[in-house]
Amino acid sequence: MIVDSRHIMFSPEAIREALKTYRELFPAKQPPGLLGPIIIRSADPLVLGVKVQAMGSSVYREVEMEENEVAAMLIVFCRKLKIPLPRTANKSIEVEGDNIALIVSKAMMIGNNPGA
Repeated sequence: MIVDSRHIMFSPEAIREALKTYRELFPAKQPPGLLGPIIIRSADPLVLGVKVQAMGSSVYREVEMEENEVAAMLIVFCRKLKIPLPRTANKSIEVEGDNIALIVSKAMMIGNNPGA
């Protein structure tokens, strides 16, 4: 068996751009308003704190994004940037400092005898 594995690392700036794209494509999933700071609240499981300032307000409201929603956001952003992600690959995410890595791995069998 061969396992193809890639780490796609998202810097804080890339996470912000991914979130902007996600908010544009799925406006019902995030409150409208000015996007403020994005903070990694928990690494395992991943929870992002997203601060949003409503129009006409002077305060930020924080919305939490759970790990599965963050993963969906990163996958959507990869598709927008035309970063290839095999549909059948396993996908997971890890926090590395201020960065978030999308880990894509796919096992491939070789030869005619998978048990050999």
